[in-house]
Amino acid sequence: MLNPALAKRYATALADLAAEENLLGAVGDDLARFAEVVKATPGLHSLLTSPTAPVKEKHAALDAYLTHAAPARILGNFLKLLIDKRRMELVDSIMAAYHKEMETRGGRITVELQSAMPLEPHHAVDLQTTLSKLTGKEVRLESRVEPDLLGGIVVRIGSLMMDYSVRNHLNRLKAQMRG
Repeated sequence: MLNPALAKRYATALADLAAEENLLGAVGDDLARFAEVVKATPGLHSLLTSPTAPVKEKHAALDAYLTHAAPARILGNFLKLLIDKRRMELVDSIMAAYHKEMETRGGRITVELQSAMPLEPHHAVDLQTTLSKLTGKEVRLESRVEPDLLGGIVVRIGSLMMDYSVRNHLNRLKAQMRG
């Protein structure tokens, strides 16, 4: 069972250690490479996440990866801890939480944008500039086209969602008409 709160705690702890040694970005890159290797190698993924596989075999597989890939020492120790605590199944969630932590510490934020049609480049830049001023952070837009919105946009900043879509407006009108 994946636990996002637990993954966030592990990611924050890893980020704290990496920041102490000015390796925040390097550890993030190494963690992403490790997650890619695990995802691309089903046998390795099965071994590392299996509750019945011996810890000794998991460490041997991890040591082979660490020798070949040579990531930051902090990450190697962190991955060994995940094996020892039987938390390796959280590695994807930890990676996502780690990258959000890196963005936060770097004064950046990712804003999800849904629109019925692709935004014109100058509109995207205007929106990005406005959101940067509002949040006080450097904004990175993740745009997605959702034709079922009918028109307008939906903006999601963290847990805050602003729905300015035609679909939402029509649904509110329908609810008002029902009384």
